[in-house]
Amino acid sequence: MFQWLNRDKPAPEQLELDGKLQQLEVLEERYAEVQTEYVTLQNALAAFKLRYWRRVGDLYARLDELRADIARVRVRLAPRDPSRQAAAKAATTQARASADAARAIDVDLGNEEFSPTEDLRKFYRMAARIVHPDRAGDDDDRGLRDEIMSRINVAYRDGHVHTIQALIDEYQMRAQPGEDDAATRLIRTIRLMSRVREQIGEISQATATLRDSGLYRLFKTVEEAEARGEDKLRVIEAGIQRDIARTESELQRLQQELDARLLGNAPAAAPASTAAPGGPVQPPSVETPVVIESTSDMPENKGGGRVCSPAELEIARLLDEAGLTCAYLQPLPGGAHSPSFTVQDKDGQPLLWEHLAHGEDESLRTRWQAQQAWYAENGFDAGVNLFVTRDEPDGSFKPERLRKVADYIRTLCGA
Repeated sequence: MFQWLNRDKPAPEQLELDGKLQQLEVLEERYAEVQTEYVTLQNALAAFKLRYWRRVGDLYARLDELRADIARVRVRLAPRDPSRQAAAKAATTQARASADAARAIDVDLGNEEFSPTEDLRKFYRMAARIVHPDRAGDDDDRGLRDEIMSRINVAYRDGHVHTIQALIDEYQMRAQPGEDDAATRLIRTIRLMSRVREQIGEISQATATLRDSGLYRLFKTVEEAEARGEDKLRVIEAGIQRDIARTESELQRLQQELDARLLGNAPAAAPASTAAPGGPVQPPSVETPVVIESTSDMPENKGGGRVCSPAELEIARLLDEAGLTCAYLQPLPGGAHSPSFTVQDKDGQPLLWEHLAHGEDESLRTRWQAQQAWYAENGFDAGVNLFVTRDEPDGSFKPERLRKVADYIRTLCGA
């Protein structure tokens, strides 16, 4: 093999290696600068995002929850509309994501500010040049660099200059550079230069992407406003709260529309007996909710129409959610009684649901006892095809109890 014989002058490959090492040093300095710029911006945005979400995260979660509620109500108003179903699915996914983000912020102990000193930047640049995994020569070296650099990144985020210095020293002590000849080192250096150039371009592009993000624009807007003594986040909070108020109003309007559809929109003077067997729920008016037991006990409002109770409205919603068609105050054969709700089971047989008011009136209790006896004589047994719920002593009702009954009826109907 040919060997360089002039011992007074360095071999050509050594001369070439020395020139490439000088070029590599320049590239490494540039690499360290762009890497430091990128990580600094990344940390600043992460700190701002934490501060921002701590201020508005719960508000956004509430707003997205309301929007999902609206989307679901719209589906119930038009259950066969695929676009509304898709919108409800997307809104529900967004609401869950916002809720998860708000919960994550609650437990995040990170700092809301990131302002690195010049010393911190200097030592991070040094670490990026010496330790960064992109400079690894083999898999073992990359593993060591990955470990050390991850700890350096944490130290930089937390502002610990001395920790970065110690980690640089640790890498240099643990690294074991090989004793390759000049030609081998020259090839390795040329390859490393090419890799560093690629990394400089990729990091610069990543930094540009960060600067083009909506988070960065918001960050700069808030930062510039705070420099003028303005609290831009407070303005944003107020805007979200206004959106919440408007969305709540829209949800209430849509819910009222759904309630009217669930319970029917019959004219004020129309009798409850107009509901067809197995047809939609048809109480005439819900303007002044009053607890009722049967058609004969149902009070009249000022316009002469009938009214229903809040609990009955909830029952109608639950049956609708279960996909069940029901009739409201539909007279049974012979017209003796009109149960609160009538549902057909999977065999076409009636299931009755009575919801009773809490009352101390002896006449009401007497009538209900007589009504129970009639039900028993005509084949309606409690817990089998007759279900009875009651208001609490204070006039309220327990939604979870109503839901259990609705779920059981759904199973009987095969829904």
